[in-house]
Amino acid sequence: MKKILIVCGAAAALMLGACSGNSSNSGADKGFGDSLSMSLGQNQGLRLAVDYAGIPEDQKATLKKDDILRGFKQVIMTDTTQQGYLTGLSFGLQLAGQLYRYEQSGIQIDRAKVYDAYAKAFMSDSVSPQALQEAQQTFQTLAQQAQGKMMEYYQRQQEAAKAAKENSPEAKSNKEKGAAYIKDAIAKDPSIKTTPSGLAYKVVKEGQGETVGKTGSANVKYTGKLIDGTVFDSNDSGLELSPRGTVPGFGEGLAMMNKGSKYIFYIPGELAYGVEGAEQAGIGPNATLVFEVEAIDVTPGN
Repeated sequence: MKKILIVCGAAAALMLGACSGNSSNSGADKGFGDSLSMSLGQNQGLRLAVDYAGIPEDQKATLKKDDILRGFKQVIMTDTTQQGYLTGLSFGLQLAGQLYRYEQSGIQIDRAKVYDAYAKAFMSDSVSPQALQEAQQTFQTLAQQAQGKMMEYYQRQQEAAKAAKENSPEAKSNKEKGAAYIKDAIAKDPSIKTTPSGLAYKVVKEGQGETVGKTGSANVKYTGKLIDGTVFDSNDSGLELSPRGTVPGFGEGLAMMNKGSKYIFYIPGELAYGVEGAEQAGIGPNATLVFEVEAIDVTPGN
């Protein structure tokens, strides 16, 4: 505990030393100190401004700039001689983050009880190793239960977010258009086959030798298109790919290929990038993808 107090006090002194003042400073020293103070504040402020600009708008509603400045000012303007207060502030901020995560996941925390228990324990005249061990074991058990509740909460959040995306007009439209596209392609070309998963594929050219299999790899040339013909990715020089390193539909089709073969994959959205899509590549939620793939060389799986 003593070492922690010393470290926190030293850190506080380093951070807030300018607040205590020093009447023995010469004019030159003060000029340098003023320049350093302004540069330090500007540099840190600009870095935070850049980070702040990148957070979602809904988060900015709970992270108002005025509130951030108020908290920042409260800390740096605190008298550096108040070492105990600064130490308590540091510990409180660390614990506050944990309390916030609990509350965000639906666990009700009574902050007054946290403080009362903290104060009572801290003000103890002495702490036996047995008492400390019992307290740690009790908290560990409760913390594990809390972790489970937090995981359940975040899973529900993810499922709700996924359901919302699946029900979005764009996702529904893309899924319907993709299904119609594949159905029409099969009607026009009976050589297109489908797998139980829903992948449709056409063997343009049969190759030779063993297939890639689930654990093999292949050096391939390919062109990836959306159903409107837009090319979103291609490779003409050859790229080593494995079924496990691609979207499910591409991986399933690649596993069937052998050296020299050429296939066309018609991949439904749920076997491609799903409701998340791939915005950077221009792939919307539940978008159906069409790949023309040539296996230049194959390394069969074990």
